[in-house]
Amino acid sequence: MLRTEIRKLGGLICFLFVVLAIQAQQYTVTGGSGTPYLLENPGNRIRIYLVYGMENVEISYTSSSANHQWYRYKQKALDREPVSCEQNGATSVIRNIEEDAGYYVEDPASGLNGWYVWIIDYSKYAFNVERITVKGNCDGFWLEGSPAVPVMYYYTPSGSRMTVKREFDVAYQTLEWSEDNKYFSPKNVQRVLTEGPYSVKISDNNTIPLCDTEVTLSGDQFAKHFGVEKSITSDTYQAVAVEVHVDTTFMMDNAENMTAGDGEYISAPATVTFRAYANDPVATLYTWKIYRSDQENGAENPLVEYRDEEVDYTFTEKGDYTAVATVSNATGECEAVSNSIEIKIAESELQIPNAFSPGTTPGINDEFRVAYKSLVTYKCWIFNRWGVQMYHSTNPAEGWDGKKGGKYVAPGVYFYVIDAVGSDGIKYNKKGSINILRPKKIDDEIIEQ
Repeated sequence: MLRTEIRKLGGLICFLFVVLAIQAQQYTVTGGSGTPYLLENPGNRIRIYLVYGMENVEISYTSSSANHQWYRYKQKALDREPVSCEQNGATSVIRNIEEDAGYYVEDPASGLNGWYVWIIDYSKYAFNVERITVKGNCDGFWLEGSPAVPVMYYYTPSGSRMTVKREFDVAYQTLEWSEDNKYFSPKNVQRVLTEGPYSVKISDNNTIPLCDTEVTLSGDQFAKHFGVEKSITSDTYQAVAVEVHVDTTFMMDNAENMTAGDGEYISAPATVTFRAYANDPVATLYTWKIYRSDQENGAENPLVEYRDEEVDYTFTEKGDYTAVATVSNATGECEAVSNSIEIKIAESELQIPNAFSPGTTPGINDEFRVAYKSLVTYKCWIFNRWGVQMYHSTNPAEGWDGKKGGKYVAPGVYFYVIDAVGSDGIKYNKKGSINILRPKKIDDEIIEQ
């Protein structure tokens, strides 16, 4: 057991020595204008240095070995050529560097784990722009510009050609929707393009221009580093993309004597205000469509279509309904469809009490009130035994307080007639008796039948 642990410890120490030896091997690139910009490709063990101008560019290498042999390659490390260097102890230096070439040291200390260096003179590939034009459609936009951006390449030791990716900043304005406040507000957008920058479509739904805007292009990251960044602003781009959001307001019966609906179902008649919000003035055409979602081909045969931002619709029939808003720009080229709004209208119900006690128990069964749901029309009459009308109403939410002419009627039997129609088409023709229960006199307000 002890021998095994010692063997493991020895292996770990050897590994650490190798790591430290590799870390001790270091390339340094200097020269040109400013500090060289370093990119790394660890998978291919190559470091790409961008310099601004080749004046006084040199590469040094330091390792634990004092015997360095330098090589240069153009496309593949196997097709190398030796390069003379100046050796000073553990550090060697090469000068007269060629651009667009790879360099490396064959160092016994690193074996096959050594890194490579590629040199690019960025001043010959610097981003330069004279004009940009913004093009767009319904789901994004892109830039066109001139002159073309030159492509920078490097070759890995195995001979694979790789592209150096540039990063460009794009700044413009759009609109951002606030669900809480129900409006669009201006929003400044900053995007980084890692390809292009021309003909690269920006199509993120959250950053598509929803208003007319100028677009500013600047970059790239190497130009920023060397202090030679270029920037240009386009003419105003005329936005075409549209976005829509919707909201509803319900105006319906919430009377205490209305029976509870089944889950999401509401009682008819229910008037709903539908409101569409879009990125005006780009969005100019509004259409609301309401259809029966519980019927086959309901969407193809809408009940109504309104050409407006806001519409009121009264639902009087039992069933499932869907409302959607569509907006488009002035040409109709771009269109946006809202989320669906589901409306469920409950079936009707009518229950009639047979007794109440006006004036005796305030707030407790002291009015004649029907229990109902989804009644589209309603008429109620109450008569005494001689056919004299005591009460009349066209609103099922209302109740009779047992008074006529401001005074309580006498206790006893009265008769009702109710005609109503439900949201499901059911017709209610109800006749029956209602008992008024209470003491004979209450504050002398009794009137004779």
